[in-house]
Amino acid sequence: MPEQTVQAAIDLKTKAMMPVHWDKFALGLHAWDEPIERVTNEAHRLQVPNIHPMIGETVDLDKFGAVTEWWKGIN
Repeated sequence: MPEQTVQAAIDLKTKAMMPVHWDKFALGLHAWDEPIERVTNEAHRLQVPNIHPMIGETVDLDKFGAVTEWWKGIN
């Protein structure tokens, strides 16, 4: 579950987490953006840095900063 993903990042003492496999295919019975909304909310709550690049976007893992919640407003 998304919330457990954040806890796993804490348990592993990561510098940041990057959830994947949540927006590639519409296979779930939930809204397509529900997993990233849930994981992002939990990451904010627990102050875990959360990287969520747009499909195809490159990320420098040594120099990541604020990220945009690009999925908001897409239907």
